[in-house]
Amino acid sequence: MSFGRGSRFPGVFVAIAVIAVARIAWAHPTVENVLDVDIGADHVTVVARVSMEEVLLAEAAGGAGASDEMRTQAARAHGAYVLRHLHVRADGRVIEGKLVESIPPGGNGSKLAVYRMEYALASPPPRVVRLDQDLLREFETWSASCVVRIRQADQPEYQIALLTREKSVEFDCEWPGGAATRPATTATAPVISAAATRVRIWPTLCDYFVLGVEHILTGYDHLLFVTALVLAAAGLWDLVKVVSAFTLAHTLTLTLSVLNLVSLPPRVVEPMIAASIVFVALQNVLWPGRRTGWSRLAVAFAFGLFHGLGFAGGLKEAMSGMPGTALGAALGGFSVGVEAGHQIVVLPLFVLMYAVRNYRAARPRTALAETILRYGSCAISVAGAWFLVKAVW
Repeated sequence: MSFGRGSRFPGVFVAIAVIAVARIAWAHPTVENVLDVDIGADHVTVVARVSMEEVLLAEAAGGAGASDEMRTQAARAHGAYVLRHLHVRADGRVIEGKLVESIPPGGNGSKLAVYRMEYALASPPPRVVRLDQDLLREFETWSASCVVRIRQADQPEYQIALLTREKSVEFDCEWPGGAATRPATTATAPVISAAATRVRIWPTLCDYFVLGVEHILTGYDHLLFVTALVLAAAGLWDLVKVVSAFTLAHTLTLTLSVLNLVSLPPRVVEPMIAASIVFVALQNVLWPGRRTGWSRLAVAFAFGLFHGLGFAGGLKEAMSGMPGTALGAALGGFSVGVEAGHQIVVLPLFVLMYAVRNYRAARPRTALAETILRYGSCAISVAGAWFLVKAVW
């Protein structure tokens, strides 16, 4: 099959793509952890459930090729790291903590490492407890988000907030004779008024919307798959259909996974996501007649099911135990955030390809669009192969 002649653009495009692929060592440079925080009158207990990606990064124990023994040793040592990078304040005072328990993945039926930390409080009981974290600050391209489930020890339900490197979480306590409790809030400033946090659902929805956007914009494997779909979209209706099929599929499995109705191990999900990138990209090049139509919709939907399980990731653990209303807000916000992140990539790329195909000198422009499609798909297939090797190695 001819790839066109007389232009240096394809070679430059491939060179840029290869350099970009070489810089991407991981598919998701954002990890998601869970913090369960119980505030007592004389102490704060934090149970941290931490992604193995973070453990291996922080301990420099390697990647997917690390043995089970190495992972266990790294998880045990990593508890001290989490303690150093999780900061608890009571009424503005920094509280020193200690690690009282460290459980490696599998030791508690979870795929996450679990650390129990306790922070002793001086009397009187705290009025405001604040959490900050700077996990993975040593890694320029990585960030860590923590879903915080926080409550006063005598309260039956946790409140939900999102803790990132840039955003703190504050909780107002209610002790006998004290002021009313304020819902947990994600804050960019040290003080947030009670009026701004009166509604609990809206902050949860907003926090998870932001998390969904960040998850996609740092999830290079998902973006590559969507890019391969968009490159081949012949028109707006084709784009709407293929994106809708992908959206329906990944929203379905994301929801079912979080509700513990569907589950597949990462050793199956991650290779399938990588294989989806290779397959769709090669389909663009080798079978141009199947770039659109029902066969493409079926491919987008089928692989979208695996991408949804990939989206779930740490969210399954993070959302477990959420009350129904908060769970709905979290799922809805995250799903909408994922789609918003997709559109940040999809719309500009589609507009560019549409302009190249249709602006004025139709035939030369069409040839250029086909060249971009073919060479772009080749570059995407290389990136997908890279992820596939990492997933199965």
